[in-house]
Amino acid sequence: MGNEYADRLANQGIDRLPHTFNKIVHPASISQPTSHLSPNQPAMMPTSQFTQPTQSNRTADTGSAMTADDWQALNAAYDDLPDGTSGDNHHATPNQPQPPTASPLPVTPAQVADMSAFVDAQGVFVAQDDALQARRPTFDGITNAPNPTFVPLLPVAKNSRRDNRQLILDTETTGTDPQNGDRIVEVGIIELINRRFTGEKLHVYINPQRAMEEAVINVHGIYPEFLDGMPTFAQVGQAIFDFIQGAEVIAHNASFDMNFLQAEFERMGLPSINERVAVVDSLAIAKQMYAGQRNSLDALVKRLDVGKQDRTFHGALLDAEILAEVYLAMTGGQVALAIDEEIGGGTGGHQRFNLPVKRYTANAATEAAHRAWLETQRGQYDALPEHW
Repeated sequence: MGNEYADRLANQGIDRLPHTFNKIVHPASISQPTSHLSPNQPAMMPTSQFTQPTQSNRTADTGSAMTADDWQALNAAYDDLPDGTSGDNHHATPNQPQPPTASPLPVTPAQVADMSAFVDAQGVFVAQDDALQARRPTFDGITNAPNPTFVPLLPVAKNSRRDNRQLILDTETTGTDPQNGDRIVEVGIIELINRRFTGEKLHVYINPQRAMEEAVINVHGIYPEFLDGMPTFAQVGQAIFDFIQGAEVIAHNASFDMNFLQAEFERMGLPSINERVAVVDSLAIAKQMYAGQRNSLDALVKRLDVGKQDRTFHGALLDAEILAEVYLAMTGGQVALAIDEEIGGGTGGHQRFNLPVKRYTANAATEAAHRAWLETQRGQYDALPEHW
């Protein structure tokens, strides 16, 4: 399946969606909650994980904490799994053995992130300034097993009033139709100002509170066991809504992503995002530029020779990073080189920036010499015979 199936899933065609997001900017026309655990499988974390922990449950002894030797043996066994279940890829590829989940290891209080600084009294996540972001645990990228230390990256929109603010956005979902109950499971956003990376990124995983088909899981590699411990959209939706307001949102097959976001915001009773953002559909741009050719994100990466990160799975933040390079290449002709860099310590990976282009200007002496040379050339031209 892999990338081909993902392209069919995510790019159903901008004319075949059940509801059209009516503010898409086209080019040239630039025209019950279901348990995913088996009956005998104990839950790794309660779904109410994101409420503020009490002193009693911080110090409670589960009676089954692992020793250092236990962890060493577990890590050795995990490292022996086939490629795709550990290492740089982070995800298990389809049809490969998964880390055993039938008898999960209990989570001790020391292994659970303290969410109290990131949520209000109702358990709703608040926007994070730089100091708060620095307190976020580092994310290892593994999404096929529970991760009680992950904290959503929901930055304060400190550039919201700046001109030329663009947000490259991608979502991962439980299916293709938000009107039929499909939900968002991941949102990734990259911020640009004047077509340059600012380093600001938004990244959340979301508990959809419904089941996912295996074919969908095989595309994005995000497993129910991982999502069961994530916040619901209601806990992060306000921060997402605030972050994207007033920006130009760029997405590949934008109707797909924006219809899902609009459906989620409506469930929360938030105003329509339709009137609060402008939307550019990079798929529509690609179809105009490369008519009759495949214009999936994978195809554009190869055609434009940009964004060549490993795309075994289509995570939202990874796809947003790649789409940023693809979009800049399609609309500007050349993408400045990018580097990976951590921000603020402990904020997680995926940070990318454009290298600044150094400008060279001539000094006064050089400019004067150049003008003198031009005058000599003009004099030689004037001295030529009229019939020359």
